[in-house]
Amino acid sequence: MDALIDKATVEVWPIGRLRPYERNSRRHSPQQIEQIAASIRQWGWTMPILAADDGMVLAGHGRLAAGKLLAIAEVPVIVARGWSDQQKRAYVIADNRLTDASEWDDEMLRLELNDLLEGGFELSLTGITEGELSRLSVGVGELEAMPELPDGDRSPYRDMTFILYGEQWETVDRAIKLAILPRKPGDANPNRSPQGNALARICEEYLARHVTDG
Repeated sequence: MDALIDKATVEVWPIGRLRPYERNSRRHSPQQIEQIAASIRQWGWTMPILAADDGMVLAGHGRLAAGKLLAIAEVPVIVARGWSDQQKRAYVIADNRLTDASEWDDEMLRLELNDLLEGGFELSLTGITEGELSRLSVGVGELEAMPELPDGDRSPYRDMTFILYGEQWETVDRAIKLAILPRKPGDANPNRSPQGNALARICEEYLARHVTDG
């Protein structure tokens, strides 16, 4: 068993010394890179990049792109020394593929997400999409428990509906996804709807730029 344990040490490299594997078959969208960057802002750099001696990345392409987006100068690296060319190329596939075989326990995930939501944590940082939150009924129990309002009182929550054509939808969707990302760790949101907070943030910045008092 000891022979299977690689006594690898973490080194700190300039980020410019690393380069993506040009034949990496796993792609990261700009939105996913932004999510990884938000994760790094929230928790720091929690997992080193795995790279060959010459700087070719074997695992951590998304983290590398996010690090460049955040203008990070140095990153932690584990070097795969003594690996054959075939081992390096195969690991790029294995690192991405082996995790795909795992499954989620939806009930346990729902309980965890609900607890985080009740604590005011920004769920977009977990990478869980709004569609998945809806499918898992995250937050539904809380809405069912809301007390009835006396006659004449109005709920502080309002619904707004928009009709958008394709290009408009893409623009609004991208802006909201960017605005959902917290400006800094610990930012508080006025309500628990990530989209509502994001839209309010966009409108506040627009009004601050284009509307003057009086």
